[in-house]
This record gives sequence, C-alpha cells and structure tokens, in this order.
Amino acid sequence: MTISTVLYPPPPPGSTPFDITYYLKTHMPLVTKLFSPFGLVKWEVIQFSSPDGAAPAFVVQTILHWESDEGMAKANASEAGKTLGDDIKNFSVTMPVGVGGKVVGEEKVGR
Repeated sequence: MTISTVLYPPPPPGSTPFDITYYLKTHMPLVTKLFSPFGLVKWEVIQFSSPDGAAPAFVVQTILHWESDEGMAKANASEAGKTLGDDIKNFSVTMPVGVGGKVVGEEKVGR
C-alpha cells in the first residue's frame, strides 16, 4: 500500500479562505473519478483548527491510499493529475505540499 498526503497551508490574512465545501463536494469526487483507474483505493480529508485560535500550520490534509507507487506516480504525471492541479484555484489560494511513500508498518488497535 502506498500513501500520498496533500497538505494545504492557510491562506494569507485577508484573502479568500479555503473552500472546504467545494473541496468535498466537487474536487474530491473528481479525484475519485480520475484517479481510481490508476489504483486509488480510498481517500480521507482532515480539517485542522488550532485550540488557541492561531492559524494552524495547515488547514486541510488529504490522505490518498494507492495500490502501488507506480499507480500513484502515473496518476500524478497524467492528464488527470494536471486537471486536478488546475482545479486548485477553485478552492485554495495557496498551493499544497505533497509527499508520498510506502506503508512500512501498521497495527490495528482495539476491538
């Protein structure tokens, strides 16, 4: 299993906030449609806040689960990847930071 993580920094003060509604209702369904043929298995979106009210280091994290490194690399290099990159302007004024890698350890805890 390969995981890629996409982290969105907060927008500069006074600029348009991250549009989580667009992201969840439009962008992520597009991710599913365009990246599933490359081996996307599932995705998760986490929205961050700061307990003290200060801006968090990142406002949103998306975790993409892939069948393989090769599928992830092909997806990101494809026309589908370009289409998704072009869509960023519709929900964020900041560009994301992306990283990916193989799962090298895992444990299910609890029931």
